[in-house]
Amino acid sequence: MGSVVLLSLTAGQARAADPVEAGVLVPGHAAADVAVSGARVVVSDPSTHTVYETSNNGTTWTASGGTSSGKALQLEGSTLLTFDGSTAKVGGLTFPATDDVVLGKGGVLASHRAPSSATAEVYDVASKTKLADVAPPFALSGNTLWKVTEPGHLDGKNLTTGVVKTVLVAGACSVGAGAVNGRWAVLSGCNQVVDVNGPQPPRNLTVGADSQLGNGFTVQTSGSNLVVTDLNDPALGQHTYGPVRDTSFRADGSGLAKLVYADPSNAVRVATLSWLTPDPQPRPDTVAPVLTSATAGDRVRDNTSLTFEWAYVDPQDPNSPASGVKSYDLRYQQRVNRSSPYGAWNQPAAWQGLTTTGASLTAPIGTDTCWQVRARDYAGNLSAWSASYCSEVDGTAPLLATWRIGDRVQLSGSATVRWAYKDDTGVASYDVVYKTAAPGAALGKWIYPAVWQNTRITSITWTPRLGWDECFMVRARDYLGNVSAWSAPICSVVPDDDRALTSAGTVTRTTSTLAFQGTTTVLKANGAYLTKATEAGLRIALVAIHGPGQGRVDIYHANIKIGTVSLSASTTSRVVTYLPTTVFRTGAVKIVSTSTAPATIDGIAFLRAP
Repeated sequence: MGSVVLLSLTAGQARAADPVEAGVLVPGHAAADVAVSGARVVVSDPSTHTVYETSNNGTTWTASGGTSSGKALQLEGSTLLTFDGSTAKVGGLTFPATDDVVLGKGGVLASHRAPSSATAEVYDVASKTKLADVAPPFALSGNTLWKVTEPGHLDGKNLTTGVVKTVLVAGACSVGAGAVNGRWAVLSGCNQVVDVNGPQPPRNLTVGADSQLGNGFTVQTSGSNLVVTDLNDPALGQHTYGPVRDTSFRADGSGLAKLVYADPSNAVRVATLSWLTPDPQPRPDTVAPVLTSATAGDRVRDNTSLTFEWAYVDPQDPNSPASGVKSYDLRYQQRVNRSSPYGAWNQPAAWQGLTTTGASLTAPIGTDTCWQVRARDYAGNLSAWSASYCSEVDGTAPLLATWRIGDRVQLSGSATVRWAYKDDTGVASYDVVYKTAAPGAALGKWIYPAVWQNTRITSITWTPRLGWDECFMVRARDYLGNVSAWSAPICSVVPDDDRALTSAGTVTRTTSTLAFQGTTTVLKANGAYLTKATEAGLRIALVAIHGPGQGRVDIYHANIKIGTVSLSASTTSRVVTYLPTTVFRTGAVKIVSTSTAPATIDGIAFLRAP
């Protein structure tokens, strides 16, 4: 915010060598209280408290028709605030005199606050209209209400236009009544004087409780005198005036470099501060507003209603004071899906010169919409178009991430099929279908259980049946209704147990803790076999006990040899052997021993699908 100028002494501490100047006597009337605005000098009589005024340096005085006592009268611009008995009067407004009533700089606004109220009412004096309720502390200057809204932010809101201007200040600053006049704000808590118009850097200045802010200067008591500090001077030069009677002094309410005070004899004196440094003129605002934030929401959305919001500031620059953000232009472009190019930029007439900071539209499913915004300030500076902020209405169906059913040949007493999908915005529901094949039969048609449609479940568990093949498919939909294709089928078959097959030759039925269903059949001689009529499938899986000394078997289906399986192994275990896939066949199955070594058979499964 610029450098800080440090004073070697605090305002109100007059330099020892400074001469004390006397204001010009305004003859003809003694004063208990004084005020000045341009050529108009107003006083209250020390004994009667009658209010008198002159505009010709005391040649004539005119009674205003009222009185003022108890509190200092206030004169700002052409507006006079008096405390007439029990009533405070300003323009056509009246308030209890015991309340806190303050006339804003320039006389346009006035505030009123009852002692028990947490907020003050702010009125337009001319129209007698209440414009705001504001918690103190704050300052009124012209049409603007100034308040520190958050640490480091002095905001000035024009109560006529609603435009808010922000001036960056030190973090501990606050602003009180009468503390903004013209271009300067005298802040408490941080001892800063800041230029609310720019381009002057802040000054570091401590003022007393009785200090008043004129247009370009402060005035306060120092002993029996007044010290005036030049705010336009980076060195904060000072002059001393007096002597003054207690605190009977006021800065000029018209914005002129003058002050009025009552001397110890109650005489009225006006001091013209012709020595003040001329008001530093700001350079034109040449800096465009700057984007501080923008959002189009989620990159991929689960609804068709799109919203874009943004915020700009008009930056304060020591060489280019801010004029404030005035309006915005908005444009957008779209593509119908991710593989399409973006179309041309659209600039709806209703979105040019916007004073709001948000817009919305409805987009079809799958459409990607990109927004850009730019801003102009009151000086006419126009920013470049912002970067693009894009949001796509989800047009992509969920993608299968997990799809499993365990082993193709199911040997346990419980089976589970599980699935998971991922989606850009989220999965809303699933559909699940299944079909089955009884022993010796082909798979039937797909079945659509009602409770498995539009469901949120992600797994199904069931008790398998001996010899049955069971297949499943799943699909998913997202919240916008995009539906995936059906997954590939996955199946699980439970074998026929060895006891379901008829034996011939030298065969022994036995039991084993390793076995499916706990039983096995041992083919003990070459040519011994197991058989079962009318089995269907396109692939056979043999369940057998492999181990040392085990023999081998040939597998036949519908009188066609499918393959040979050796059961010999270094350790004993139950093994599922998948024979080659063939064409779909229906017919008898036969497991034939082809060696003199024993072959321990546990079961056989028929796969109707891969």
